[in-house]
Amino acid sequence: MSDHTHEDLLPSEKIVKEAEKVIKSRSNKKGEPGFFMSEDMRKLSTPWNIAKIRSAQINPEDLPAGVILDAAAGSGLQLIALTKGLRRPALGIEIEKEVAILCAANMHIASDKDDIQRTMDRVLIGDGTKAEDAMSAFWKSLRDAGTRAHPPIAMLHLDPARPRDAQNHRVEEMQPPLKELLNSWNEYLQIGPRGPAVLLDLSPRLDSQQRNMINSLIETTFPGVPKTWEWLSQGGGRVDRLSVWIGSISSKNSHRCIRVGRKNIMAKIEGFSELSKTIKLNTPPPFGSWISIIDASLVESGLQESWLRKMVGPNCGHSWLRIEGRRPLLIHTEPLLDNEEGLGFVVCSGKVVQHRLTPPELRNIGQVSTAAGRHGINKVTLRCNINPELHPKIQRKLDSELRGRDGSKAFMIDLELDRGTTNHLLYVVCKEEN
Repeated sequence: MSDHTHEDLLPSEKIVKEAEKVIKSRSNKKGEPGFFMSEDMRKLSTPWNIAKIRSAQINPEDLPAGVILDAAAGSGLQLIALTKGLRRPALGIEIEKEVAILCAANMHIASDKDDIQRTMDRVLIGDGTKAEDAMSAFWKSLRDAGTRAHPPIAMLHLDPARPRDAQNHRVEEMQPPLKELLNSWNEYLQIGPRGPAVLLDLSPRLDSQQRNMINSLIETTFPGVPKTWEWLSQGGGRVDRLSVWIGSISSKNSHRCIRVGRKNIMAKIEGFSELSKTIKLNTPPPFGSWISIIDASLVESGLQESWLRKMVGPNCGHSWLRIEGRRPLLIHTEPLLDNEEGLGFVVCSGKVVQHRLTPPELRNIGQVSTAAGRHGINKVTLRCNINPELHPKIQRKLDSELRGRDGSKAFMIDLELDRGTTNHLLYVVCKEEN
């Protein structure tokens, strides 16, 4: 066994000066710490607020003793957030030397100098799948610095690189390879009451078949160990992060969906995936009925039925009109219940007040605004399919027409009516409650 396949870097002022020769540190958002990252790294790195929110979800008491490992550390942001929140030493492995230097510099500038755990922080330049060689180099680095401990791995985090076309890639294209890496590190992971602690950060575009492949790989590597799939949304109508929480950091449920703000979790639901049925309307939705647009990540997670049971009363009729795409639609006879956490997954909800046969266009915005005014509406958000190039222009003109009027907010959606042999598109205005 060779001690020299991985080169060790000690987070220090010296490494910070080396990083400064490459690039200046800066923060991504106001109020966040600055980090050393190239523009390419910034695009790929986990946002700092998400990294901190994830760290806060883990109870330090659930983790066995040892260090937090990131076997493909990149900028190190997620590793730094985990180790700061959990008060554990950090071990990052990065195959590209320049990136590894920036990672080590980030560790140092983000560290609390009074935290003794930080003296054991290391970044190794080398292959993250070579666990035996990496651990040998890590322990040797500690010995050379006068630390006699041989700490094991308390938790493994991995965010594998994937092809830039994240809409369409295979599990085998992830680097480093999941199967090889998990098998290599298995013997070095401390085992807690619910198994080892592993967090896998995956592409949010993985389909159900690919997720099943990941499930099979996890089961083969860690037989019988529980796992929780997590869908994370920042409220933009899509899944922003998909991850699997394994063993000691899993929950009691197999699925979790969270919607986050800038600093914390706005809504969270856990449960088990269920299928939903949709209905097709052959007549326009009744005036006075309610339509809600639901966060797409909730439907992606399969937890929409668990959510529904919390949000509709016993006498409220309801049906899913659409569960595909960025705007899942629910029609219901009464307002949704005032469940604060459940409402966090509602993009908007309103009462049907108008049907329109034609889409909003620049030439007919005057008619749209006049009709909205008759219903006491002073703002209509267009949530229907419109040419992406024209959408902002039409929205700005509509806002301008309605500006200064008294009234309530509303939104416009498009619905496909089933007319037997043909389908007809209807545009529906729903008035939100103040």
